[in-house]
Amino acid sequence: MSYYEDRINEFLNGRAFMTLQAVALVACSLLAYASGRFESIDTGNGVFFSLAANYLIPDARVSLVVNMAALLAIAFSTIVLNKVYNFVRSVTFIGASVFLLLMMANPFVCTQLNAGTVLLLVAVVSMFVMFSTYQRKGTSQRSVYIIFALLSLCCMFQYAFIVLVVTFVVGLLMMRGIDFRGIIAMLLGLATPFWIGLGLGLVDVHTAMLPEIETIWKQLQGNQMQLVIASTAVVAVLAVVLMIANMFTILNYRLQIRVYNSFFLVLTVVAIGMMCIDYRNMMIYVPLLNWCLAIQVAHAFTINNTLTRRYIPVLLLIAGAWAIYVAHIIS
Repeated sequence: MSYYEDRINEFLNGRAFMTLQAVALVACSLLAYASGRFESIDTGNGVFFSLAANYLIPDARVSLVVNMAALLAIAFSTIVLNKVYNFVRSVTFIGASVFLLLMMANPFVCTQLNAGTVLLLVAVVSMFVMFSTYQRKGTSQRSVYIIFALLSLCCMFQYAFIVLVVTFVVGLLMMRGIDFRGIIAMLLGLATPFWIGLGLGLVDVHTAMLPEIETIWKQLQGNQMQLVIASTAVVAVLAVVLMIANMFTILNYRLQIRVYNSFFLVLTVVAIGMMCIDYRNMMIYVPLLNWCLAIQVAHAFTINNTLTRRYIPVLLLIAGAWAIYVAHIIS
């Protein structure tokens, strides 16, 4: 019996399960889109523009394809990020697989390009750059500039990226990758997109917009709202529980790996905190929270590699995600 259980564990940890989950994400996104009941949630604006799907990509079908491509790119980038920086301490695909599974479970975030997908994609790309600054205060100015120029550009389209600005400042301090010259590079990065936009006449200070709070509850029916709240709460609780459980092992890793994983802890706390503070726009933070949980699942699965039946919690997670998806479809 243990032979078959080992094969199940290998399958869940491998490329085949991730590929199967990617196919499931595409198929379920297409089905949800075809139902016509899951339009992207309006999540406000940035300083000058908006990240609403109908603003960036008016054609809903193109928006669907772009969003699916972005989610698959995030999953692939998660694998590459771990191969480069080895924060999970094992070659595993289960983190990417679980992320795709969790995104599939919520048709509101997988059927149209939305601010949450873009925010997570930018966060993952920025992590590649930020992790490279570990203990490189004297030579990290270019990396710091790139990160904050990108985040500043995104703030033009969505105010939620200000949260990432603060989070990556904390992250760079944790990496010990920023000094006085780094602070200057950060300020220049934050200013550059606005300088260029104003200098080229692409934006006008008189058209600057304040944050618009568009509550998602106005756009969801009662049963949809309950499903969104319940599923998001479960993901948040699981992320916190696994984060605490994994921490006891991660504390024994070398300092650099501990620092990387401490940043994931910060991201998790930020995602949950912003859902509570900016609850009207909680959908923005759903992909980020899903990704954080996926990382913790990857840790838990690889840390407990001596447990033959570690596949059981993963199968329960899969069953729960599919149950939530089906409930969305039939509600």
